[in-house]
Amino acid sequence: MLQQPHDGTPGFLFPGRPPSRPRRAETVHSYMRKHGLPGVSARNTAMMEAITDLPPIVVSDLFGMHPHTAYAWAQYAQNSWAEYLEAVQANKEAAQAAE
Repeated sequence: MLQQPHDGTPGFLFPGRPPSRPRRAETVHSYMRKHGLPGVSARNTAMMEAITDLPPIVVSDLFGMHPHTAYAWAQYAQNSWAEYLEAVQANKEAAQAAE
């Protein structure tokens, strides 16, 4: 659990200098790499998880990214069931025609 500073401002997992400010992303990335933690692949995995569970516009708001970027991630994750549903319908129609 993170301890909150005495002045009521939020605490940071990786406090910067001064401690009331967060560290830069590049600093955290190099710190993670130094300790063998996969920063980019972990970020991408987290993004794929989020985009498969939530609509792109929600992910856009949560992560502060442009809606087009969130939509591109959704396309990359193939978060659309349309093709699957079309294939199921085509299989049903083919089975009915064969009877």
